[in-house]
Amino acid sequence: MSIKKGLSLKTQLYLLIACLTIFTFSASLYNNITSMQTYLEDQLSSHAQDAAHSLGLSISPYMDEEELVIAKTMTNALFDSGYYQSIAFYDLNEKIIFSRTNPHGTQHIPNWFIKLFLLSPPVMTSEVSNGWVIAGKIKVQSHSGSAYNTLWNHSKNILWITCMQLCIALIAGFFILKAVLYPLKGIERQANAVATKQFEINSEIPYTTELRAVVNALNKMVENIRQTFQEQTQLAESLSKQVYLDSQTDLPNRRALLKRFDSYIVEANETGSALYMNLISMTSLKQINDSEGYSAGDNYITEAANLFKKQITPFNQITMFRVSGSEFIILSLMSSNEAEQLNSSLNESISLASNTQYPQGFAKHVSTKVDLSESFTCAVQRCDTEIATQQYYLNTQNNQITASDSQGHSRIKWLEILKQFIAYSSSNNTQRNLENMHELDSIFELMLQPIINNQKDLMYVESFLRFKLEDEVFSTPEVFAMAERLHLSSELEQAVVSFIFHKLLKVKQAKIAINIGNSAIHDESFTNWLFQIYQQHKAQLPQLIFEINESAAMASVESTKQFISRAKQMGIEITLERFGANLSSFSYIKNMDIDYIKLDGGYIRDLEEADSRFFVQTVTQICHGIGIKIIAPHVENITISTHCLQMNIDGLQGNGLYPVSHYNTIVSSKEGEIETILLLNRFNTSTQIKE
Repeated sequence: MSIKKGLSLKTQLYLLIACLTIFTFSASLYNNITSMQTYLEDQLSSHAQDAAHSLGLSISPYMDEEELVIAKTMTNALFDSGYYQSIAFYDLNEKIIFSRTNPHGTQHIPNWFIKLFLLSPPVMTSEVSNGWVIAGKIKVQSHSGSAYNTLWNHSKNILWITCMQLCIALIAGFFILKAVLYPLKGIERQANAVATKQFEINSEIPYTTELRAVVNALNKMVENIRQTFQEQTQLAESLSKQVYLDSQTDLPNRRALLKRFDSYIVEANETGSALYMNLISMTSLKQINDSEGYSAGDNYITEAANLFKKQITPFNQITMFRVSGSEFIILSLMSSNEAEQLNSSLNESISLASNTQYPQGFAKHVSTKVDLSESFTCAVQRCDTEIATQQYYLNTQNNQITASDSQGHSRIKWLEILKQFIAYSSSNNTQRNLENMHELDSIFELMLQPIINNQKDLMYVESFLRFKLEDEVFSTPEVFAMAERLHLSSELEQAVVSFIFHKLLKVKQAKIAINIGNSAIHDESFTNWLFQIYQQHKAQLPQLIFEINESAAMASVESTKQFISRAKQMGIEITLERFGANLSSFSYIKNMDIDYIKLDGGYIRDLEEADSRFFVQTVTQICHGIGIKIIAPHVENITISTHCLQMNIDGLQGNGLYPVSHYNTIVSSKEGEIETILLLNRFNTSTQIKE
């Protein structure tokens, strides 16, 4: 645990109690030893005094010069016992008559202990009489050696006992604190869960009154947030169904179609994709209603809706709408090859479903490639005219894409193209230094577009990639679609991410968002590679944001959560883009630790409608309630930006603010070295809403 990140309350309490306990027992040990030291010094003093009196009385009869040798002999006998440091007899003039001295020294006693607990036995004196006359003085000093041995052994015993008591006290304190602080773990888990948009109730109510109050308060707060989220989510979903869904088939209705058509036109213009429209007319509806009743007609429409839903499931970037009682429209951004497959699949399903039960045939179907400059009405009129001129039962030959549609590249040609794009995603190349990938500039182009907050400051910059080969520029969605069909999507994603990382080296002044493919976030091998290469070059890269599509997130919520969790562990933020495009329940976001939600562009372009504003406002309030920021894309004029600001939307993005620009026009370079990026200043000076 890093001290800079702080210490937990439990750790701090453990340290405090450990320090107090160690201090208390250390002080007790020291006091015990010093008390023993004082006692031993008193004993040495008393022992020396008693010896001086006893020896003085014993040698008094022998103070004559002839008998002095007897007194000396008696002194030697006492001294040889070894308990005395020195014994000396002085005359009245302080002249030594005789003396004995032991050398200083103690065996097996460390010097540091002697210095720390110094024993200084005093010199005790007793007068020696010769009859009625004072003959001299006897001075005795006890030897400290035995006292040191006693003090050392006593200290060792006391230290052992104290250590045992200390360990027992610390262990007891540990378990007591653990029991008292155990509820804090639950509080911490609950707080972390709330921070990651998960609203869990803590069922473990602690015994401690203060902690119980905290748990009850948190539970009440979480319950209020969860209830508010559920109520607002139900309101938003109810509004979405009422406004944008057909009640019988649960398909998006005509109003949703108009929104999505405009979104697809903008996206097709930005990415170079092709937009296709399929019109399906249920030709026998009137006859069935007249002959069998409206209930049979409803079953007929429901059966058709379920059938066509199955046919479009394998394709990406495709949506089916019910635009009237008997008509369905399918909009899709796809390659010409995919469009042909979709047509073939729809025609085959219509042919198999046709029988005598349907007097005018099960359905009629036409498809056309939409001119990006034409209106929705014109495109639909062309399809209506095509259906009106067809026979009742359409065969496969009459259901082909109109002559204006491009046939595109063959499967073999696409395989050759993709191999050139993924040539740098081999294991040898992806492990090399990202700085040595300048050759990718000939096939990839990095584009950037800023997202600004409501204070006109830079929030982050979204990156886009364009594919080129020789003189041909490819549609980005089409390239990824073909890569997925040819089972090369993982390799293509690796090449794309490697190139973007290469271009972003040393860019530090802005957050950069990278779009992760729909299937890539669920591909374990790709995600392992992605986080590994990011970890290797994290110090050189700017702060990153991964943008994932809502449809990809909903395809597998669990693997999406795992991807988000790994990203968050590395400090990478998450944006969920095209939110609301599926017109389905979005209560799942409360369990995803995402930072930004980017609304589907159709809602933003439709903000002049009151119910659309109410829907967006509701979604904004829901997301703000759980700590998620809202971003509005496709902001093209002052009216839309004003509505966004009034609804407290956090971020704005669109050509009306700042168009998608080539990387080289934004990032300055010199001799191949990327210099300091000036995104913030450049974008702030360019964020004037276009009328």
